Amino acid sequence: MKDYSDKVADDTRNRVSAWTDEFEGSQEYSCLSAGQKEESSFAIGVFADLMYGYHLETPEEWSEGALRDCCLALLPRKVLAGPEFYGAVEPVLTAFFAFLRRTGRINNAAELTIELKEVAGTMIEDAEDPESWGWAKALFTQALEDGVDVADEGAIQKYLQELNEQTGSRVGSKAGSSGRPSSNKRKQTSKRKRVR
Repeated sequence: MKDYSDKVADDTRNRVSAWTDEFEGSQEYSCLSAGQKEESSFAIGVFADLMYGYHLETPEEWSEGALRDCCLALLPRKVLAGPEFYGAVEPVLTAFFAFLRRTGRINNAAELTIELKEVAGTMIEDAEDPESWGWAKALFTQALEDGVDVADEGAIQKYLQELNEQTGSRVGSKAGSSGRPSSNKRKQTSKRKRVR
């Protein structure tokens, strides 16, 4: 059984980032809508991070089972993003898988795409259902509703402190860390976060 490795995680993140840059100049990318293109680098990066972080699968090892778990459990529970993001996940990853297949980086693009298309609708529904969210996503969503800038760690810390004072308990002790996926040069809007 494999163990998690920061080195492998960083290598995977760097390779996927470079592949995403190359993908953005590809024929597969050109078929995406403007909105899907806007979401593509975040969708690919967070997908790759979750696939390695929770299943220890590098892109060459991506499996249908891990993809299913990522799309049905991890993304809806952990990624704070709007419907435009979740609606883009399936077409973006489908195009990315086709690109990776065409460039010889993965051999199971068809199988991954079939699984992805099967779970995409449920993923979108679950992402909108607070019952499917993890505690951190629920907390960040409430902070957004309360007008907190979730991109500002100081504002989050203040919000958590106020919640702790109001409830008399320690809430969100893990939420003080940045919720962003680690990626070198990827942009992210203030309302799109991977939460732990």
